[in-house]
Order: sequence, then C-alpha cells, then structure tokens
Amino acid sequence: MSRPRLELGTWGKITRTEVAEGKHRARARFRDFTGKTRQVEAYGASGAKAERQLLANLRSRVESAGDTISGNTTVSSLGKIWTGNLGKSDEHTEQTIERYESIVEKIIGPALGEYLIMEATVSRVDGFLRALADKTPGRAKTTKSVLKSMFDLAVRHDALRTNPVREVRLPTKRKKPVQALTIDEVGTLREGLRKWQAADGVKGPTRSTELLDVVDLMLGTGMRIGEVLALRWSDVDLGEHPRLTVSGTLVPIKEKGLRRQAHTKTASGFRVLTLPAFVVEVLLRRSVESIPTETNAVFPSGAGTWKWPNNYRRALRAALKEMENTSGITPHVFRKSVATLIDAEATLEAAAAVLGHSGTGVTSAHYVAKAATAPDMSSILDQFGGNRIQKDG
Repeated sequence: MSRPRLELGTWGKITRTEVAEGKHRARARFRDFTGKTRQVEAYGASGAKAERQLLANLRSRVESAGDTISGNTTVSSLGKIWTGNLGKSDEHTEQTIERYESIVEKIIGPALGEYLIMEATVSRVDGFLRALADKTPGRAKTTKSVLKSMFDLAVRHDALRTNPVREVRLPTKRKKPVQALTIDEVGTLREGLRKWQAADGVKGPTRSTELLDVVDLMLGTGMRIGEVLALRWSDVDLGEHPRLTVSGTLVPIKEKGLRRQAHTKTASGFRVLTLPAFVVEVLLRRSVESIPTETNAVFPSGAGTWKWPNNYRRALRAALKEMENTSGITPHVFRKSVATLIDAEATLEAAAAVLGHSGTGVTSAHYVAKAATAPDMSSILDQFGGNRIQKDG
C-alpha cells in the first residue's frame, strides 16, 4: 500500500528510535517545495529532545524557502513575509508599514508567533483578540485587520482553505457622542488660552506663544494637527483671495525622526481652503514676525525644524489643565467643531470637502454633533388625536 502524498512544505508522522544508550533519533518524511520527498532526521539525549530538534529543523526548511508559505509556516514568519510584501509596492506609506511591523512583532508575535498557521484556529485567534479588546479596543481592531490580511495571504498560497480571522467578532464598542464646541465655548477657550500665554512669573518650562495661533488655524480650516504643523509659507497665498493649500502632513519615521510627507493622509485630503478673516490676521502677523528656516514652516520648532505634533498636544493639555470646562478637548475636537458648524450653516457635503473626506459617511458618523432627525410622520400620528374628547372651557 503506497503512502499518502504529502503537501508541499509538510511532513509526515514522526517516529522515535533509541539508536544507542543515551542517544535517540527522530525521523520524518518531508516534501520540500521542489516536490521531492526525503527522510529528515535529528538526534538527542531523549526521544522528546530528538523530536524537538527535528521539528526545529523542519520548520527551518519551510521558513528558509523565502516567500513560500505552507501550513507549517509559523505565524511570525507569515507576518514577516506579509510586511515584506507591503514594502514592494507604493500602496502603503513608510509610516504605515512601520506601524504594521510593530504590531506583528510586539503584539501578534508574543501571543501567536510560535504557532504554525494551521494551528491558528478560530477559537485561538478569537481568544487572543478578545483579550486584547478588553484592554485596548482600538488596538484590537487594528490588530485584527493585520491578522486578516496576513491569513488572506496564506489562503492565496493554498496554505489554508479558509481565513480563521474572518470568523472572529470583536465586542461592539459603544459609540461616544461627537464632542464639538459652540461659538460661545470657542470664545471662552480663546480668551483662556490668551491669558495662559500672557501669564507672568510662572515657574516651569517656557510657555508656547503660538498655542492659540495653531488653534485658530485649526478652527478656521478644519485641518488636522499634522497638516497645520506641516504648512509651509509656500502653501499660503495672502493676496486678494486669501487661501492655503493642504499638501502634506508630518509623520514620525523610526530611526529617521520627524519628516514632512509630501502628500496628505488620504488622496481627498489634498485641497485648497479659502481663509476666514481671523486666520488671515494670524498668518499676516506671523509672516511679519517669522524668521526664515530651512523647512519654511509656518510653525517651526525653536530650532527651526518641524514641530512634533505630540509636543504641541502636550503643551495644549498643560494649558487646558489650568482652565475650567475644557475636559476632553483635543486638536481633533476643533476639527469636529468645524464640521458641525458647517453642517448646521451650510451642507454636510461642504463640511466633508473642507475636512478632506472623500464622502459624507465618515463626516456624518464621526465629525458632526447633532441628534438624528426622524422623518416627519406628524400627519400620520395626528390620527390619534381625531377622537379626542373636547372639554368645555
């Protein structure tokens, strides 16, 4: 009776034999990626040690095949192949690839990395992602997306028949209401920041004098903090019809520091914005006071380089901490405030265009603060009042 044919990159039953006192051999048939089947063996002081060494040798043969993926490829190796493939195209930014590599190495690796991909069952992946969601729901969502793409690659290589990640359902996260500032709240905030910047005799780090200027840019344009700090004077036109072009953003790159990315977060983010009067006033003043720098940044760091968005966020938090009724305010709240005001005074489509969204779905769901409007059913409901008993006055 002939032995069953092995799939590429897999091995058959492992047998153990004691070949001498204190010396054991483990052996198995292995079919390599050329289609040839051969016996592979390893030795150890016990049968268990010999088998462990054999398994290590077999997995090494599978992983040394480069981009070749089989059911015996480890999850960590699959992750490396997947991220390596990302770098071969221009579809993903350097920052995105770096973030995915970090997820594979620091989150997926310690939990699932040593499993063979054929051992990555639905229940095993589900348990890992649900435990992660209990601690950090946002990270679990991103990690699930990475795992799904990794195992899609394994399916395309015929290493698996189905993707186990597709069956995983993360706990539903309760949606928080959109936080947006009213006109009066913006006025109060602006006055508070002005006083904070002008305070004398304060101990500690020097207070940023441009904190309010950046807030005004965000409130007058709906730009992201990374887009505001990536703004160059060459992007600004303060002529008869003042406007600016949003053409890039700041991104941190591992081992390279902060740099300006010559395109926005999304393709629709590349946009020209007409400036309100208060923003023109800020930019005119800064253009007079500015000192030329190599970056040509409107808001450079003290050293004339690009200003780190996290440093700005830290300074803003320090200021808001000393003010009343500012809980939860972040740079993104200003962006949501812009969308909410434009939606109320103009259209949702206009709000989406100013924010640089490709459609109104994201704008409506995550950036506009308003109660859902039910359809007008008043004429139908009026039937309930038709036989109402009239009391004499």
